[in-house]
Amino acid sequence: MSIDPLTETASSLQTKLTAGTITSKQLIDVYLGQLARHNGYLKAVIETAPESLLYAKATELDNERQQGHLRSPLHGIPLIVKDNIATVPELGLQTTCGSYALEGSKPRKNAVAIDRLIAAGAIVLGKANLSSRSDRADQGWSAVGGQAQSPYVRGGFQRDTDSYSGHSSAGGSSTGSATGVAAGFAPISLGTETRGSLIMPSDRAALYTIKPTVKIISQAGVIPASYVADSVGPIAKTSLDVADLLDILVDPSKTTIPNGGYRSAVTGDWGDIRIGYVDSETWIFPHRIVKYVKEASNQMFREFELAYEKLKTVVKVVKPIEMMTLEESTEYGKTDIGKAFLKSFEGDLRGYLSGLDESKIHSLADLIEFNKAHPDLELPIAASNQAGLERMLNYDMTDEEYDRIVRTAREVNKAGIDRVLEENAIDIIMAPGESLMFEIPAAAGYPTASLPLGYLDYNGRPFGLQMLAKAHQEAMLVQAQSAWEATFPARQSPPLDEINPQT
Repeated sequence: MSIDPLTETASSLQTKLTAGTITSKQLIDVYLGQLARHNGYLKAVIETAPESLLYAKATELDNERQQGHLRSPLHGIPLIVKDNIATVPELGLQTTCGSYALEGSKPRKNAVAIDRLIAAGAIVLGKANLSSRSDRADQGWSAVGGQAQSPYVRGGFQRDTDSYSGHSSAGGSSTGSATGVAAGFAPISLGTETRGSLIMPSDRAALYTIKPTVKIISQAGVIPASYVADSVGPIAKTSLDVADLLDILVDPSKTTIPNGGYRSAVTGDWGDIRIGYVDSETWIFPHRIVKYVKEASNQMFREFELAYEKLKTVVKVVKPIEMMTLEESTEYGKTDIGKAFLKSFEGDLRGYLSGLDESKIHSLADLIEFNKAHPDLELPIAASNQAGLERMLNYDMTDEEYDRIVRTAREVNKAGIDRVLEENAIDIIMAPGESLMFEIPAAAGYPTASLPLGYLDYNGRPFGLQMLAKAHQEAMLVQAQSAWEATFPARQSPPLDEINPQT
C-alpha cells in the first residue's frame, strides 16, 4: 500500500479502493496518523471522531463495496468539515464554531450538507478550525481551536510583526478546512463563505474551491454569518473532487445541473470560455488588511501578468477589463450589504440555537455575556474584543431598510457584473486571489472560484487568482478550473517537515 496523504485526492483514492489495494478502514489510519504528526502545530482540526466510530463506519462501507454497492464517487472517502456545520452527537463530534459557549451543545439534526455526504458514503473524520468574529482578529484563530498555521509558511504566523491577514497568515475563515486538505489531514473538506471565507484560505493553500450561487446548497444546520450571502462550499486539490462534492451537495431543484453532473464539466479544455481580467495593482488587498511587502507584491504582479499571457495562447479571448469599484458596488456606502448582515445576524443565530437540545446559550446576548464572563478563554490577545458581536445586538435598522439594502445591493452588483460581462463579450472575470473582488459577487449572490498559481519566494505562501461568473454557472467554473489544471504546472505540496517544529 502506497498512500501519500499530501498528494492523494478523493478520486485517486477511489481508484485504489476500487482496485482493492486499500480499504477505507486503512484510510482512516493514514489520515489519523498524518493528523497526529502535524496537527499539534498547524491546529487545522479541532476534533476528530472516536476511532471506534470511524472504524465501524469504514468497515460498513468496505462491506458495501465488496457487495458491489457504491453510493457515489466519495464512497468510503474521509473528509473534514468546518466547525460551524452541525453534526449530531451520534457522529462523535461537537459543533462549537470555535467558541466554548457552544461546547457541549447538541444539535437535533445534522446540517443538510452532512446528511447528503453521509448518504453518499463519505466519512466525516473531524471538525476544522475557523476564524473568530472579533474585529481584526487574527485569521484562523478560534478560542477552541487556537491559532491555525499555514502548512507552507516558514516560521508560521508572525502575529507580533504581521497584520491580521498578512502574508504569514493562512487566511480565513475556513482556515482549517483549507489547511487540513493541503496538509494531508483529509483529501477533501467543506468550508463556508459569506465574503471571501472559502476563496482566501484556499488561495493561500494552493487549492480549488467554489463558493456556489447563494441558496443552491442548503444552509440548514449551518451556524450563520448571514443567510443572505452564506454558502457551504467544497475545498479540494483538484477540480474533479470539487465537481464530485458539488454533485452531492447542490440541490437540483434550485439550479440546473448538467447532464452527467458537474463531473461532466471536468474536460481539461477551455472550449469557448472567454476571460476578462482586472488590473492586479488596483485590486490587490489594501495594506490595512495585508501588510505591504514589496518583494511579495512584485512577484505576484509579475506572475499574474505571465499567467494572463500564457492564457492568451490557449484561450480564444483573454483581455483586460474595467470593473466597478468596491465603492461603486455599495453606492459609496449607502447600500453596503454588510450593514444588512448586522441586522440579520441576531435572528439568524437565534434560529440556529433553537435547533439545539442542549446549549449554554440561546441568543446573541447570551453569547456576549458568556464571552465577558470568560475573557481568558474567549477574548485573549488574538481577539481581545467582541465589537462585531456587540454591533449586531439590537442593530438599529428597520425591516424596511433591511429589505431595501439587500434588494438594492443585489440589483446594483448583479447589474455591475452583467454589464462588464456583456459589454466585453466575456464569460468569466479574473482577479487576484489576494483582493476584495469576492465582495461584489457575494452581494450579487453570484459564484466565485479559486485558481492556484504560485508560491512566494518571500516565505513560501501560495497565491493565485479568483474568478467569478453569473449565477448558476458552476459547471463553467468547474470546466475553467479543470482547464487551468491542464494549462499550468501541478500544485505543490507543503514542505511540512521543514516548517513543523515538532518534526
